Amino acid sequence: MQRAISRAIAVLFITSSVSIAAGAAPTSEDAIKYRHAVMGEMASHMNALTLILFDKVDGAAYAQGHADALARASAEVEILFPEVSRDGDTEALPAIWDNPEKFSSAVAKLQSTVADLQTAMGGGDRQAKLAAMAAAGKACKACHESYRAEEDDDDDSHSH
Repeated sequence: MQRAISRAIAVLFITSSVSIAAGAAPTSEDAIKYRHAVMGEMASHMNALTLILFDKVDGAAYAQGHADALARASAEVEILFPEVSRDGDTEALPAIWDNPEKFSSAVAKLQSTVADLQTAMGGGDRQAKLAAMAAAGKACKACHESYRAEEDDDDDSHSH
C-alpha cells in the first residue's frame, strides 16, 4: 500500500512538472482540486482544535500548531477562487466572482478571526480560546452560507 501511494505521488509530481515546464495554464479541475485540498486542511485543523479545546483528546501541546496551520491556510483563501475555477464540479457560488469586494471582505473577516484564534492559543485563558474558536467557526459558517451551495445529504464530497 505504501509503495502504491509513493508511486501515485511520483506520477502526480512528474505529470505536474511536465505541465509546468510546458507552460500549461491551470485548469478548472486543478484549481478546484487545490481549493478542495486547502479548505479540507482548514476543516481538519478546526476539527482538531475543537477536539482539543473540549478535552476529547490529549492534544493541548499541539493546539498552537493547529492554529498556526489554520492561519497559514486561511491566508490562501482569496486566491483559491481564480476565474478559471468558476465553472466545473464545484459548490462555489457565482457570488464569489460577481461581487469580489464583498467576498474579499468576508475573507478578511475570516483571516482576522483566525489570527485572533492563533493569538488566543498562545495564551493560558481557556475562555478566550473558546471564544476565539467560536468566532472563527462563525466566520467559516458565514462564508459557507453566502458562497457555497448546499451539499447533497448523500454526497460526501466537499468540492468547495
